[in-house]
Amino acid sequence: MRVLMVTSFPIPGEYDGTAMLPIKILRALKPRGVDVTVAYLRLRPSGGLSATVEDFEGTPVYNVPPAAWAVGRGLETIARERPFDVVHAQHYGGATRAYFACRRNRWPMVYEIHSLLGEEVERDRLGRGPVFRAYQGLERRVVQHAAHVIALGEPVKDVVVREKGVPADRVSVIYPGIDLGEYERPTPDMPIPGVGPDHKVVMYIGSIVHPNQGVPILVDALPKIFAARPDARCVLVGGPASAGDDYRRKLGEHGDRLAVVTGTTPEQVVALSRRADVLVHPRLACKENYSVQSKLAVYLAAGRPIVATDFGDYKTLLGATGAGVLTDVSPDGIADGVLKVLDDPALAASLAAASHPVAEEYFGMARNVDRYLDVYDKAASQGVR
Repeated sequence: MRVLMVTSFPIPGEYDGTAMLPIKILRALKPRGVDVTVAYLRLRPSGGLSATVEDFEGTPVYNVPPAAWAVGRGLETIARERPFDVVHAQHYGGATRAYFACRRNRWPMVYEIHSLLGEEVERDRLGRGPVFRAYQGLERRVVQHAAHVIALGEPVKDVVVREKGVPADRVSVIYPGIDLGEYERPTPDMPIPGVGPDHKVVMYIGSIVHPNQGVPILVDALPKIFAARPDARCVLVGGPASAGDDYRRKLGEHGDRLAVVTGTTPEQVVALSRRADVLVHPRLACKENYSVQSKLAVYLAAGRPIVATDFGDYKTLLGATGAGVLTDVSPDGIADGVLKVLDDPALAASLAAASHPVAEEYFGMARNVDRYLDVYDKAASQGVR
């Protein structure tokens, strides 16, 4: 099997779930003998007519300017140099930019939907102008053209089937995977400013400013947690640091009990997650969160108790499996869930013990790679719609 992975963001790039997912996929595919090529279909800077090629861990990465991908010639050049059987398009950016070349050449496209376009919490702020409408129109055509669609959650699959009219047998749910080996290797402890060995650590990992993540709900829950547990400290692993300063000011007298750790490497995130007594995901109940984020894979792989809001697939992945305590989407709900875990060592131990089997079954790349290979085989055999 030969796969062309197309993205609208550089590889390597930002350390976030969207940018890291294709890297994790290609790392898992290569040992299985899959020939992977990456095409970064950039928007800016726009200059230049020709693609350049760099190497990432032995994988060729083509940097394709707009003048080359807009008419499809850039991908056709790649096809001559590095033939492929399937195009795996990441996010709507990669899918819409590769669409014309895939349609003209009848290349089977696998479209992996990271989140539902237009359903972002901050869409009104981002705008719904001509650029957004162009993306939206193109994305509709992509969905109808794609040989197969990958959704990062069952609610996303439901939308794709019911609202977008894609046959159910052409949509697969594959949760964002993780290399569990990263969590099995020993890593040195990472000190956290203001946190001592006897403190109970309530931790969140990820963007602390993206609206759909619900970090303000956690911050609003902290006074209740701190009042009940003077030994509790909250650690936000993510940035930007300025947002952490704002949260400390909001907490007033409790501000010194909030630590913010920025600029971490993947190895440091592993070390930090092990220090957590509770990992919290206070995400909002919104369509943007129909997709399961890679944050949950990180939490489960860490083997620590999880408290999360009860929405979407978390009911199945955390509630039904006993790997997490689910709460209302509210500060009181989060506070009560965290205190329930901190005050009950037996519950905390049970939650922690349940996490690894869930991580292995639903998020481990060792199993996910078979799911991707199955999708590629279906796309190649069924062809474009």
